Amino acid sequence: MKPLIQTARLDLYNCETLITSHDNAAIVTSMLTPNTAAFLPEDWQSPPDANLALDWLINKLSQSEIYVALKKGDLSESSRQIRSAPLGLFIVHIEQITAHIGYLIHEQYWHQGYGTELLIGCLTYLRTHSLVKTVYAGVDENNLGSVRTLKKCNFQAVGNDAEQQTAFYTLHL
Repeated sequence: MKPLIQTARLDLYNCETLITSHDNAAIVTSMLTPNTAAFLPEDWQSPPDANLALDWLINKLSQSEIYVALKKGDLSESSRQIRSAPLGLFIVHIEQITAHIGYLIHEQYWHQGYGTELLIGCLTYLRTHSLVKTVYAGVDENNLGSVRTLKKCNFQAVGNDAEQQTAFYTLHL
């Protein structure tokens, strides 16, 4: 299967095409470790048991598109079996010309530029394959790596929710 998006080090696949088995669904959700999921919305912070991973992902896919980032070559082309936990996820909810995004990188890949590479690849895809003109991202103010990533990708701060410790950013494509 050909990746939907490719960057120098990453292959990104639509999650729907990968979760054809309980095994793949369990591998995808296995990246939701306490450290990796710490800054995500509450319903993402408690990953499901491996037996429930497929249903959990199907529910999430009913709300947003999810792209699975794998290191190049980490998907067996013949069996479509994921060989190891994904490097990251990109989540996007599109409403006409507006997209709300979220992303996460597996903790073993932090501080290696993968977040920026993932975000640039996905933004390029949105520019060329959708009608999206404005992208919104919310980030926990304490997630300094993600704040830096958004700024590197030219997002502009537009406000915050002090009570939730969330900063909001926007990017016009």
